[in-house]
Amino acid sequence: MYVIASYDIREDSKRNKVMKRLMALGFSRLQKSVYYKRGGRGAMLDALRAVQRLLEPYDKLFMIVVSDKEFREAVRVEGEVA
Repeated sequence: MYVIASYDIREDSKRNKVMKRLMALGFSRLQKSVYYKRGGRGAMLDALRAVQRLLEPYDKLFMIVVSDKEFREAVRVEGEVA
């Protein structure tokens, strides 16, 4: 299973703190504001607790746990799509 985390954070300093916290928790960057790591619901809740206090009321954070199969079958495109 994988935990996927995505955020929309207004302030650069807060965004950098969240990024550093996720990376310290073992997440890897998929896109600028999208991160992933192997783990289940417990890992997701740990990450949520670690970054939640860094957020302002207008910030957004989304986390989801997906199966290995769902993660493998996801589509990622880099560059232009014809």
